[in-house]
Amino acid sequence: MIWLLLISLAFLALVFWRVWPTPLARLFMAIDRRFGRLRRQRSLSHGIHWHYLEGGHGEPLILLHGFNADAHHFSRVSRHLTAHFRILAPDLPGFGDTRIEEGLSFRAEDLAERVLGWLDDLGIHDFYLGGSSMGGYIAVAMARLAPERVRGLWLLAPGGLRTVKLSAVLEEVAEERHNPLVIRNYQDFTRLIDYCFVHPIWIPSPLARFLARRGAATAVRAQRIFDAMRYDSQPLEDIADGLETPTLLTWGQADQVLNPQGIKLLEELMPNTQSLLLPSVGHLPMLEAPQTTAEAWLSFTESRARQETG
Repeated sequence: MIWLLLISLAFLALVFWRVWPTPLARLFMAIDRRFGRLRRQRSLSHGIHWHYLEGGHGEPLILLHGFNADAHHFSRVSRHLTAHFRILAPDLPGFGDTRIEEGLSFRAEDLAERVLGWLDDLGIHDFYLGGSSMGGYIAVAMARLAPERVRGLWLLAPGGLRTVKLSAVLEEVAEERHNPLVIRNYQDFTRLIDYCFVHPIWIPSPLARFLARRGAATAVRAQRIFDAMRYDSQPLEDIADGLETPTLLTWGQADQVLNPQGIKLLEELMPNTQSLLLPSVGHLPMLEAPQTTAEAWLSFTESRARQETG
C-alpha cells in the first residue's frame, strides 16, 4: 500500500512538473514576487484591464518590461529598491496578465499614452520611470509626451534605435531567417534565454514550460506587436533627440539582443545622460546583475536629489 501511494505521488509530481506546469509555475511566480517585496494588483483604465505589481514606499518608480516579458522581470531588482521607492510594474498591453480588446494599436507612442492614462487613473502625476528594452523605448516616448511628469529616466538597453549596427538577434530578423524574440515553442524559449544572458538565471522547468506555452499561444499577436514597434513607430533617435530628462542608461556589454553601441548614440542625443556599461552581462541587467543595477540607480537618484536641494 505504501509503495502504491509513493508511486501515485511520484506520478502526480511528474504530471505537475512536466505535463501540467501551470500551478507550479504560478507558485514560483508568487515566490518571486514575495522575494521582490511585490504584490499583485489590478485596475481598469480606458478599456484595458491592467495587471501590475506594486510594493515599497517613497516616490513612485514605474518600471516597464521588454518584449514578450512581463512585470516579474523586475522582481529581483525591486528587492533592492522598495525601501526607497514605491514600485509599480505593469504587464504592458499584449503581454502577461493584462487583458485588452482586439484592434489596439501597439505603436510605441500609443502605448506611451496608454501608460500615462493608467497612471492618471491611479492618481500618480510625478514619477521616476524605468524601462527595459521595449519598455525603455516606451519610457522615452512617455518622457517626450509629458516631460513635466518624469523626474528621471532609467533606461536598461532600450529598444527602438534604427541607426546602430544590428545585433545578432536583429540580424536574424533582417535576413528573414527567424525572429528569436517571438516564441513558438519550448525550443524557441530556451534559445532566447541563451541570447539574453551571459550567466543564465535559474528558471524552474515548470515555469520555463509555462512561459514557453504562454508565448506560443500569443505568437501571432507578438509578431504584430514587434512589427508595430520596429516598423510603424517613430525611431528612438527622433523621440530622444534633445530630451533633457535626467537619465541613467544601463547596458550589458555582452548584449546580443540590442547592440550596446547604442549608448554612444543616446549620449549624443540626450544631453543629461549618465551611462553604465556592465561587463559580462547580457540583455537583462536587472535580472542578471540585480544588486549592481539597483545600486547604480540609487546612486544616480541620490546624486540628483543632492543637486536639486543644493
